[in-house]
Amino acid sequence: MSYQYQKVGVWFLRAEGFLLIALGLVHLVATPHIAGLLKGSSPAVYRRAVGPMVLNHVLVGILLLPLGYTTWLAARGAERGEVWARRLLIVNSVVTCALPLSVIVFMRQPEYYTAPLFLCGVGLVAIISVLMIAATLTLRRGKPST
Repeated sequence: MSYQYQKVGVWFLRAEGFLLIALGLVHLVATPHIAGLLKGSSPAVYRRAVGPMVLNHVLVGILLLPLGYTTWLAARGAERGEVWARRLLIVNSVVTCALPLSVIVFMRQPEYYTAPLFLCGVGLVAIISVLMIAATLTLRRGKPST
């Protein structure tokens, strides 16, 4: 495998790390808008749903931040053949792949898939997942030969 492929892999992983951090920040910024989205619900549904939905959004936002940061951080270490970085990227790849699969399994109502931002987010996470696996696989053990 050529050194250029490794450089591309590192670049992809760093970009994916940045995108995951951005996605976490978007979740946190969008959190105050959840209550407004539920305003059309009955009062009983609103009272029961708003708290867990806000909590979920905050937790996902917070958890995406270290996922993105560790992906960004481990990219260069994996290129140098550092075992810790390679293992971390494998775990982060599996976790990232679980995100779009979770949406497919748990979001079964057809109306969810009519929201353009929802579809955009799911598509972005799916693309990030595939690229993350591809980039992780391009990085081999050991230092690149020049």
